[in-house]
Amino acid sequence: MEEALNSTTPFLTIDPMISHRLDAVFSTIQNGNWTELIENDVDLRIRLVSQGVSNPEDKSTITWDDANLFFLSCLDLTKSGQPNPLEAGVSKERFGRFPYGDGSPLSYLRNWIRESRRDPQGLEEMSELLEKLGTRMNGTSMEKGIGRLDMRGWLNFGDTTKLRKLLTSKCWTPAADEPLDGGCQDAAKHLIALLRAAEKRKCGVLLRVHN
Repeated sequence: MEEALNSTTPFLTIDPMISHRLDAVFSTIQNGNWTELIENDVDLRIRLVSQGVSNPEDKSTITWDDANLFFLSCLDLTKSGQPNPLEAGVSKERFGRFPYGDGSPLSYLRNWIRESRRDPQGLEEMSELLEKLGTRMNGTSMEKGIGRLDMRGWLNFGDTTKLRKLLTSKCWTPAADEPLDGGCQDAAKHLIALLRAAEKRKCGVLLRVHN
């Protein structure tokens, strides 16, 4: 099954994002005051200028689509402006293509985790965070962009930490009839490794799909 999925499902990544900028850029692109955002974020203005945007305050002059504008504004980079991916060992590959269904460990977790009866509120909160990471960009102008950019959802640093703690808690249990033996535990383990890597850098996270 895994070999078949490798050729038919996309590869997923968890990208590190500048936490404090995520909500501001996301909400502003949807319906906010872009000029005000740039005036209040000097570092973002400098970043856009360094990437060839001559007048960052005027969104109408920026030729990027909304998806690329969001991604390039919020992606966590090195001091030299290079991509700085999360390091999580084998979990990066294992998370990237899960051997079931649509290949997403988030989808698998959302479908097959159940309440453990010890902390029903914790499970509800965890499910909401998984949903945000997996789908909050669906249907927005930022979901897909030029260059095959395909983003599904994001969490700020606070929610990243919260989700990691909930995944390692006893608020959930795998469904008795889950299709993969140990599938939920495996999916959670690899996601936890990536969330922990983001925590160490005090980053938010973005779920991106590579077709």
